[in-house]
Amino acid sequence: MANESTGELLRIEVLAREGASPPPLSSIAYFLNDLNLLYEFSRIIADPKYKEYRFSRFSLYRNRKRIDEVDQLKVKRLNHDSPLGVTGVVGFTAAGATALWLLTQSIERIANAGINRDILKLQREKLTRELRTAAPSEAPLPWGAADVEHELRRREADRLFERIVDHLRQNPIQIVQVNVTLETDRTIDDEAVLPFPQHKRNIILDDEE
Repeated sequence: MANESTGELLRIEVLAREGASPPPLSSIAYFLNDLNLLYEFSRIIADPKYKEYRFSRFSLYRNRKRIDEVDQLKVKRLNHDSPLGVTGVVGFTAAGATALWLLTQSIERIANAGINRDILKLQREKLTRELRTAAPSEAPLPWGAADVEHELRRREADRLFERIVDHLRQNPIQIVQVNVTLETDRTIDDEAVLPFPQHKRNIILDDEE
């Protein structure tokens, strides 16, 4: 089935840098929330399970349930040092892979440096190769910018999506690197994998001090 998990996990690591001065807590909170919204909107667009989902202004609300818990991006690690690092995991399915594909495409629009765009292009290509190797019949479609824009307009979500992208673009915390990998050995402590970003237990913090 198109959304059946292989038992493996896709890991996405996002590194972001703040400006010259330490960012306010609100900027970090907004950054995490907008990153999560960007993933969940991408998941709704990519996953046939949510084909009946109707976007509205309420879709942006922090406490609004948009996707099932099993499909949510879970926090595996949050590094509070500079650069800010967020590691999330999601089940390795066709829909999960395509959602991360669309997420990296969106981040590509925000990133300014050419090397970031090159890295993201390689990440999307690697993600596709890995999915085709693990589940050839479930490989994601090669979505391009025009495909995404068409689907967003068709679902009447284009303005909401653009608002999230603009928020991330204007945030003083800027994404500088994204890495998507496949975890073949699913040895993750359930206590360390939490809903993203509305976690309820202590998260893992990397502290080099």
